[in-house]
Amino acid sequence: MPRQKQEGPTRQLYAAIREDLYLAAKTKSTELRIPLREFLERAIELALDRDARPVSMQQTSVRTIWNDEYIVMQADQPIGSPVELTDEEARAIAKDAFGNR
Repeated sequence: MPRQKQEGPTRQLYAAIREDLYLAAKTKSTELRIPLREFLERAIELALDRDARPVSMQQTSVRTIWNDEYIVMQADQPIGSPVELTDEEARAIAKDAFGNR
């Protein structure tokens, strides 16, 4: 899977951190299905300003099935966790995924 091109100036960061923190961050980024770099950028943004949420994490004003708290909660479960959806929810997700609203 190709990496997304970075926009704007960047800096390379090197740090020696505790192994347990690294493993926890790597595990969480894997569960969220995002690169560790993006996970760390989000964490730094949140640490610097609690009110600032990265654009990718902000809710949009467009109504989608993904604004449903119950569905988002299930989607945030670790990979391999069972997902329980009603037939209506499954249809809504499929329609939303293919742009048929």
